[in-house]
Amino acid sequence: MQICCTITAPSFMAAGMFFTLGVVVNRIGPEYSRLRPRVFSSVFIACDILSLVIQAIGGASASIAFENGKNSLNGTHVMVAGIIFQMFAIALYVITGIEFLFRYFLDKPVRPRDGALVQGKTPLGRNPRLMLIGLVIATVFLLIRSVYRTIELLGGWDGPIIKNQTLFDCLDGMPILVALFTLNVLNPGRLLFPRAGSGEHVHQYNDREGLPKVSEAHSGSPITNYNESGSEEKI
Repeated sequence: MQICCTITAPSFMAAGMFFTLGVVVNRIGPEYSRLRPRVFSSVFIACDILSLVIQAIGGASASIAFENGKNSLNGTHVMVAGIIFQMFAIALYVITGIEFLFRYFLDKPVRPRDGALVQGKTPLGRNPRLMLIGLVIATVFLLIRSVYRTIELLGGWDGPIIKNQTLFDCLDGMPILVALFTLNVLNPGRLLFPRAGSGEHVHQYNDREGLPKVSEAHSGSPITNYNESGSEEKI
């Protein structure tokens, strides 16, 4: 149980990060992303779930075999395959995110902007900027942990790395702790979904039309949306 939880728990954090970047992409300009925001989150979360299932199956098989004094090599290999697949998904997520930011800052959209009202790129506000910083920090430490876990398990259950408590604390426990702390301080719920009365501006795009929907999370302030014809609607 301990092995399975240690191996699979960060997968849920990765899924949250995938979803959060999809929200950021939707907020500041989906035209700069090669994948639509909904597709972005769906693809990477699906990959994360698949890696979680593979790791859980391998971890359970290896644990049962080890406790019964049998060869746990097959289960270990399955678990390592799940971790490697997760690293691949994270690496692809990083590459996609870097390309998105590169295109955003250089104002080079992947596809033409939809709607005549979209003039230039949406400004990168304080909250999305902080959220991107948080995602970068958490992603780096999650990658460090994934690399360590892969090397550790490739050495087997009796290898020198898996028996080294200091390495485990520094390269597994510490990276996850830093990632968790970062995402709690730079919390997606607070930064991307501000409460009414906070005065924060929220920029969103309609995934179907690509038209901007700009609202202000401030009690009593008007909310400006754009309908499909491109005219403003005051709420």
